[in-house]
Amino acid sequence: MVLDPGSNQIGVFYEEIPLSSFLVLEDSLNTTNQSRLVVGGDHSDMFGTTESIGYSRLSFNPGGTLPEDNAIFDSAIFNFNIVDLIADDFDVEKEFKVHRLLEAIEDTTYYSFDALNFEEDITLAEGSFLLQADTVNLVSMDLNPDFAAELFGKLTSQDPVFDDIFAFREYFPGIVIKGDPAQNTSISLAIGSGTGITMYYHYEEDTVSTAYPINTIQSRHFNQVISDRQGTVTEQIVEKNVAYDVAGDKVGVKAGLGMLLKLDMNPLHEFLDTLENVTFNQILLEVGPVDEYPVGKNPYGALVMYFATDGGEFYRRDFDDSKVAVQGENNTQVGFDQDGNIVPVTGNQTGLAFNTETGVYANQITSYVNALYRSGLVKTDLLLYPNTPSTESGVVTYDAFKRSLKEFVVDKDQIKIKIYYSKIR
Repeated sequence: MVLDPGSNQIGVFYEEIPLSSFLVLEDSLNTTNQSRLVVGGDHSDMFGTTESIGYSRLSFNPGGTLPEDNAIFDSAIFNFNIVDLIADDFDVEKEFKVHRLLEAIEDTTYYSFDALNFEEDITLAEGSFLLQADTVNLVSMDLNPDFAAELFGKLTSQDPVFDDIFAFREYFPGIVIKGDPAQNTSISLAIGSGTGITMYYHYEEDTVSTAYPINTIQSRHFNQVISDRQGTVTEQIVEKNVAYDVAGDKVGVKAGLGMLLKLDMNPLHEFLDTLENVTFNQILLEVGPVDEYPVGKNPYGALVMYFATDGGEFYRRDFDDSKVAVQGENNTQVGFDQDGNIVPVTGNQTGLAFNTETGVYANQITSYVNALYRSGLVKTDLLLYPNTPSTESGVVTYDAFKRSLKEFVVDKDQIKIKIYYSKIR
């Protein structure tokens, strides 16, 4: 039920609190093994030009049957399993290229600023495609004929590079996939059997081809993100985990790049300090409406409300270093540590849900504010983080913020808290 602030028949009072907002560039965005290769890029007035490049090993089944030396080559293709697409102008073909890595992907952590050397002047595969919004796009392109012949020769000659996966990586460290940021298109490729090479061959007596896959299934991978914000209001954002009050009347969020929105919650805290003997009926946090966006560039569906430090870092509990977020409505917001101190709880975080019709991110935060007012919950600012809220006690397998280049922009004066409350006599 949404209460009407114009009606005070039952002693309901209404307060609308505007919140100041800041931009924060997250530090050390770990993009290793997020189950997606993010490829391509875009340009916007706020975030400049952003490009994402996907790096991955390839793998094969060491116990599988290799083609024999009398096998006849049919064809070789490189497949893309595109499970997420951000683009406009769907009548124009989008171009992508696959290159060969020149150095190995190590068993270590890779961040969005990491890069590896690859053959920039030679492509293993390239193609242009008409892609469709809001659907899985399965596309393929011919493998470079010289490389296809080389690879098929090693397969049919029982070359030692196919003895095991380690020998294969010595021969072929992996792939790099790139798009063209000028086309304002980025894709998320699912790691697995649908993304990689398929070799087709047959024998003289065969009527159909046999497929031999060399793909990204169970392969280590990461994404590099390159950002050029020169000439934009976000150009000034150079230090990580620092809140910037950017010029102009707009703020926004950019996934992949790691640009977050921080809300200054002091106006709420100051308002709560003025209240005595009140009951909160309903409290809403609203962000938006966001700026208009084209079909194919929908923002994320939810923004998790993480606690933030006075600077621009995630607030963490002292005793276990866990990040803390606003918990779901009617869920407990506070608990006690082993010394009896009041601490924020985790495990049932909620998010601001995006309404595609109104363009507004919103949710109730009544239980959260009640905990601030009555239970001594620590008062912090909030970082809005694009991700699907998790109820797995802080365990998040994949991070949506690292799996695409989605974004949104909003007017600074369209961020507010709406409070409906009653006074207790």
